[in-house]
Amino acid sequence: MRGMEKLSQYLLKLSKGAIAKHPNEFQDLALSEAKDIIQFDSCVWGNGNWVNDTPVVHNVHLYNLKGNFIESWMRFQHEDKLIREATKNNNRTINSDLARDFENTNLYNIFCKEFCLEHVLSTASIDPDTQILSTIVIYRSGRNQPFTEDERSLQEILFQHLIEAARINWLTNLPNIFSTFQHCKIGALASCSHDGILYMAMPSFVELCGNEWASWKGPFLPAELVTKIGESKTYMGQSIVINSFHENGIILLRARKKAPADQLSSRELKVAEKIADGDDYKTIAQDLGISPATVKSHIANIFIKLGINNKSKLSIELAKISI
Repeated sequence: MRGMEKLSQYLLKLSKGAIAKHPNEFQDLALSEAKDIIQFDSCVWGNGNWVNDTPVVHNVHLYNLKGNFIESWMRFQHEDKLIREATKNNNRTINSDLARDFENTNLYNIFCKEFCLEHVLSTASIDPDTQILSTIVIYRSGRNQPFTEDERSLQEILFQHLIEAARINWLTNLPNIFSTFQHCKIGALASCSHDGILYMAMPSFVELCGNEWASWKGPFLPAELVTKIGESKTYMGQSIVINSFHENGIILLRARKKAPADQLSSRELKVAEKIADGDDYKTIAQDLGISPATVKSHIANIFIKLGINNKSKLSIELAKISI
């Protein structure tokens, strides 16, 4: 009963921390509190994807490990069968005695010795839609302190809670992470690298992309979208509009359904916005350097394109395309 009580308290702290903490603080909190459930010395919590049968890490949180851990691991990753085994056994935790399983390899004799790694519990999963790899690997440094089967099973249970809590934490903190764009509405959001590899994506973003590109699955975004976001331009497809914002080497994406107002020309859009703001024909004509008759003609075309007949409905249509 005591164990169940500790687990219950931990999951409650996890839920509260996911909402209240910054992502880096949240991961430290989640891992430090998890040590009351499973004793471990260090941890790697990361996201990535597979490229040409090679794991590519694009976001990693190290707990009680030196900053050169990933760089050092990459030298020996070809010998690391654990990440492949854990990925193959989606959401199943692998328990490994590193000296036994990697005997006479540089991975153990150099890498594991450098970071005092002797025993490991490794869990990984791949999102079926985005193909984003999530992994949590915990280590013990004591040679005579192997993980038990009960601890392996417990890690397997905790893994999915941790991954889901991290996703909630990311979604909650996204406006603050991309503080330059705090005006950006919360909607179908995602983040990616400059070469179009997804880091994180809301289910609504994945759904909209699936509607636009029926055969698409991540982690690579469609080529025509990557070209547009690389140029900081808006992508407008058959059913979707995606705006991109560049910040600190990461691209934030916001997707929405294509709306009738998307067919307006840039001049028509300016006129529509001014009409919606309550400006009269003469004021709009002066501001845009056109005649009142031209303004009237634009408004007639706008109403026809949007299938509306009054200003209040115009405001509703413009709200659908606001950033």
